[in-house]
Amino acid sequence: MKPLVGLIAGMIFGYILQIPADEKICAVIMLVAIDSICGGVVAKLNSNFSDKILICGFAVNLIFGMILIFLGNFFEINLYCIALLIFGLRIFKNISILKSFFLKKCAV
Repeated sequence: MKPLVGLIAGMIFGYILQIPADEKICAVIMLVAIDSICGGVVAKLNSNFSDKILICGFAVNLIFGMILIFLGNFFEINLYCIALLIFGLRIFKNISILKSFFLKKCAV
């Protein structure tokens, strides 16, 4: 129930503020969210899930991605590509862990 309330509150908060975001920021935010979700699922399946770690990891990854975007814009370098690469690799790593988990589960 808490995630649903948080999602609805975030949508309302975003609609009210109307903060403009370019495609670089949106891409990094989406990949950070997907990475956090995949990491949370892996942690849940390994029985070591912590909501505090999930939220802190999401926040730190988001801040790191935003710093890369800010520095890239400041120095006129596409540093956001590094963030996309890092988070993309982490997502594929987590997906491969999930695949292995389910393949072991189905093979039994």
